Amino acid sequence: MDGILNINKPAGMTSHDVVSKLRRVLKEKKVGHTGTLDPLATGVLPICLGKATKIIQYLQNDEKGYEGTITLGIVTDSLDSDGKILSIQDSGDLDSELIKSVFKNFVGDIEQIPPMASAIKVQGKRLYKLAHQGKTVERQTRKIKIYDLDIIRIYKEKLDEFDSLKDFTKIDFHVICSRGTYIRTLADDIGKALDCGGHLSRLIRTKSDGFELKDSIKLEEIQNNPEIASFSLKSIDEVLSFMPKITISDLARTRFLNGVKLSMSEIINHDNGFQAGELLRVHDESGLLLGLCEVLVAQDIVYKATKVLASQ
Repeated sequence: MDGILNINKPAGMTSHDVVSKLRRVLKEKKVGHTGTLDPLATGVLPICLGKATKIIQYLQNDEKGYEGTITLGIVTDSLDSDGKILSIQDSGDLDSELIKSVFKNFVGDIEQIPPMASAIKVQGKRLYKLAHQGKTVERQTRKIKIYDLDIIRIYKEKLDEFDSLKDFTKIDFHVICSRGTYIRTLADDIGKALDCGGHLSRLIRTKSDGFELKDSIKLEEIQNNPEIASFSLKSIDEVLSFMPKITISDLARTRFLNGVKLSMSEIINHDNGFQAGELLRVHDESGLLLGLCEVLVAQDIVYKATKVLASQ
């Protein structure tokens, strides 16, 4: 089974949990996901099966979309609702216009410090593993981009589980951002800017790697009926359709599959304007996707196989 599933990840599961369950249910050894979602989060989690696991690295440059909720006045060590509470203060009297003004300051190119609960490595160790040991280490800021940050609604709630005497302001929001953005950090930074603190209390990924929530399939549907997966798969070629393509001759097919460099004379059809370093899809004369190649020279174009996906 080769292709990509658009899974709607349930809350309470890690991305690896989803991979493990699908590996067992579909009896497929090669299974991988294209971008980690926290256990708290739900929504779009593209899952690559079979030969599609070879293209995971090429599917992680697209912008991401999320819908979530920030609870102001409550700060946690993980920056989300799964963490230990560090402080609580009333946030019910926050002015809506002030909140809107602060939100505008987070649109565009900004810097973030990765949370200790993240999976990135510092000095060879995963941050979340250090966090589990009660350790905090210095992290370098990372540049990310917020394309859109819209407030859906602002409302106030009493949260008896925290403090029945206080009012807490909540913000439902929608964000489109670059890969590598930590939404929990965004929530924490907004809380700091409002001088009351806050945490991410809900998160749904609505868009990732060309997949959207409206087209996703629930994990439990596949668990109940594994055959659904076959009908829900997107082909590798379709998912990589953002890449230009070339068609090579049948004589060049074997050479390409063996990793031999190809010259322009072996290309039957191609798009114009390729640049050195660009990645292209390679098809044979029957239309079968053979793999990906890199443009080595822009003028007298020479191609080098980067990823072979077909068999000889």
